[in-house]
Amino acid sequence: MKKILFLFLALGAAACLLACCRDKHEKEVKDVYEDGLLLNDDMVAVRSEDGTVTFKNAATGKVTIKGLDLEWTVRSPHDSLAVFSSGGKRGYYNVYTGEIVVPAQYLRAWIFGDGLAAVQKNGEIGFIDHGGNVVIDFLFPYHGNPLSEFVFEDGHCVVANREGKCGVIDRKGAWAIPAEYDNVSAYKEYAIVSKDGIAMQVGYDGKVINSFVLDSFYELTCDEEHTYVDRDGELRVASREVGTGLYAYCIGGRYGLLDGKTFKRLTEPLYKDIEPVSRTLFRAYLLDHYSEVILNQRGEVLQ
Repeated sequence: MKKILFLFLALGAAACLLACCRDKHEKEVKDVYEDGLLLNDDMVAVRSEDGTVTFKNAATGKVTIKGLDLEWTVRSPHDSLAVFSSGGKRGYYNVYTGEIVVPAQYLRAWIFGDGLAAVQKNGEIGFIDHGGNVVIDFLFPYHGNPLSEFVFEDGHCVVANREGKCGVIDRKGAWAIPAEYDNVSAYKEYAIVSKDGIAMQVGYDGKVINSFVLDSFYELTCDEEHTYVDRDGELRVASREVGTGLYAYCIGGRYGLLDGKTFKRLTEPLYKDIEPVSRTLFRAYLLDHYSEVILNQRGEVLQ
């Protein structure tokens, strides 16, 4: 009887141990599949004691990648190749087979877009295809600035030149929009570019479509007190909203003044915000979030 009881206890402990291992394994696989980093039911991910991850085929037992750092593993939902990191370098693997396609050799690597991916080598950005071949040479510096994605979309990608000015290149690496702007946001049919605080709409032939583009604008109004006599003959004071004749306009989070009749710019977009003090005076907050100036109706700073 004791032997039978011992056998049942041993089997129960083994079952619990297997269940715990299975729960841990399933959790790790679930994490990877939720992120879309593996799209093959036969592929599994096993985490080592050092925190790195190994991909292997559960059906064949074949290990495809070792030493992955999952924190730096990412893919586009529109492409079969994902970025992986191993030993401080980055490359690409196929999310369906788990096989390495481009060995880990780059300091930085970005997701694929339009069949091209940006990679960094010796401080410069170039673009490779699915075979790891360099399609656009390493000509573009990495500034760590708004060009954080370096991803092609609709045949175009925002990059910068060595002076830090932004432009747009096509899939051959030619400038569709010259690199002469402070910032560029690319869309399918055109780009919004800014230079010296002024935003413009520019086509991919480099021609300006609209030379003055606003993020938003709104009328500046203020409250004024007025007196009136109520039904009982008593003199009362009330406030009402009145227009100032001016508008505030916004470009890239910065504000300036517009004339309400001609819509001529009275100031450049130099301020964090503008609010009316009266019909003729306006409080303008500077970009340091602390200082402010007073403007008159002509946009002039009062001394």
